[in-house]
Amino acid sequence: MAYSDDLKNGKWQQKRLQIMQRDKFKCLSCRSENKLTVHHLYYKHGLKPWEYADNSLVTLCENCHNEIHDKHAELAGNLAFEMLTGFSLEDLVELESLFAEANFKKH
Repeated sequence: MAYSDDLKNGKWQQKRLQIMQRDKFKCLSCRSENKLTVHHLYYKHGLKPWEYADNSLVTLCENCHNEIHDKHAELAGNLAFEMLTGFSLEDLVELESLFAEANFKKH
């Protein structure tokens, strides 16, 4: 089943309503009451949208939701990569370049 189909599922619609009620039908970022959506703070492979813990879901307006996806997704991805590896992507690219240069000088 496609993710878009999962969002039409009654289980998700019920969970979505619970989260919006908890957040008093207001965007948790700007407090708007217009065009609300429920945002997953993270995704885990294999979980259906309604299977996430309530504390991983937040009510956002369309504008704030778009901002998170458009402006902050790159930051979140980079942070997750750095936490996983202990290095920023820029650090790894620089190290790879230095190793390649050192290896080239050996030959």
